[in-house]
Amino acid sequence: MIQSLQRSMELLETMAVPDKSFSVSELSERLNLPPSTIHRILKTFCAMQYVTKDNVAHLYKLGPALILLGKAATQNIRMNDAAKPILKTLSEQTQEDAFLIIRVGYKGVVYDKVEGPNNLKVVERFGSEVDLHWGALRKVLLAYQTEEFIREYIEHGLTPSPSYEFDKNTLYEELQQIREDGYAASKGNYIANGYGVGAPVFDYQGQVVASIGIIAPSSKMKKEVINQMKKAVLDASKNLSRQLGYIK
Repeated sequence: MIQSLQRSMELLETMAVPDKSFSVSELSERLNLPPSTIHRILKTFCAMQYVTKDNVAHLYKLGPALILLGKAATQNIRMNDAAKPILKTLSEQTQEDAFLIIRVGYKGVVYDKVEGPNNLKVVERFGSEVDLHWGALRKVLLAYQTEEFIREYIEHGLTPSPSYEFDKNTLYEELQQIREDGYAASKGNYIANGYGVGAPVFDYQGQVVASIGIIAPSSKMKKEVINQMKKAVLDASKNLSRQLGYIK
């Protein structure tokens, strides 16, 4: 399966030449693969619109679906560049770990992180992933999904975190509250002695593409401190959303 995927990606890379179409025989020769294998891969890619076929000349070229992938990749790169100084400022203001989280399926994945001097030593590095209902920064991502997605996610089953048991009815209410407030805050949902604050990041289309926020020791989160943290996180989310073209 892995070899098949590698062959498919090598075929796309071979075809990545502007204004050029390829025959099955040419691709077979370039990739040193049987024509039957090339034809099978191309048939799949044509169905997905990653490749288009000229039925008269029997030639193939890259298709429109790749434009969407490229735009998404470009946006992610741009978001990372824009987020880094904002995360640094957020960490400096709060003296805590600042995170940028993106959704991948049913998981919230760390896309970037800046450590603060008072951090909890949270073992969350680039690529770390946990369920979307664990903690404030990931609940924000869940809250802004479609009703169908949320329903399917919750019915799929709510695995407990190391420090917290989840109830689906309570979670529905929490997600509604997050949408009304525009941010999420939670204590001990993910880390027993942690307090998280997260807010959504919107792109130019008004879609939530990430969350930004902090995780701090719950012992220091008095009311005044919580309010300061919320303001800093909301300012960071508005700043990053603005840089991604979001206008409200």
